[in-house]
Amino acid sequence: MAGELKNISNEEFRSIFDQYYPMLFHLGREYLQDDDEAKEVAQNAFVKLWEIRGSLSNESNIRNFLYTIARNNCLNCLKRREVMAVHHDRLKYLEMHFNYEALNRMGPDYLEFSELKEKIETAVSSLPENCRRVFYLSRFEDKSNKEIADELDVTVKTVEAHMTKALKYLRKELQDYLPVLMVITNFLN
Repeated sequence: MAGELKNISNEEFRSIFDQYYPMLFHLGREYLQDDDEAKEVAQNAFVKLWEIRGSLSNESNIRNFLYTIARNNCLNCLKRREVMAVHHDRLKYLEMHFNYEALNRMGPDYLEFSELKEKIETAVSSLPENCRRVFYLSRFEDKSNKEIADELDVTVKTVEAHMTKALKYLRKELQDYLPVLMVITNFLN
């Protein structure tokens, strides 16, 4: 079949796709733990096969070729994730460093951190239960609106409404402390 790839019909290519796609998808899913990325890895292997089909020799092993392309795509995806994680960690470090420097410049005349923390905790604890839970999951557990909606078995719109209500309330309750809060953290954004 490899020698015939140059002039392969759509139906023949579809047959190759149907035969090897499950193997490539499972390979991607095993290493990436993400169905969407696994689909993309498998599909990209077939795109590459289609693009270079005319240059493959009669002795080419389609299965090995597809497997190698999919494996390399998985490795590239994992490398991208690693780079993104390092970049994210570096940004978090820089943000923390700038916040530290800003606090350091405020001097002793400013509000004590423990007092500020107490004010925040009091304001958050006075939120209605659903708003408080949504706010906590979003700001303290760093969950997305979709993750919160899934966990609480509500819609994303409901989560957004609770966050809007919580942030509006907290801005009002902590308005005297907002300049300090904006330097310390971005939790009211």
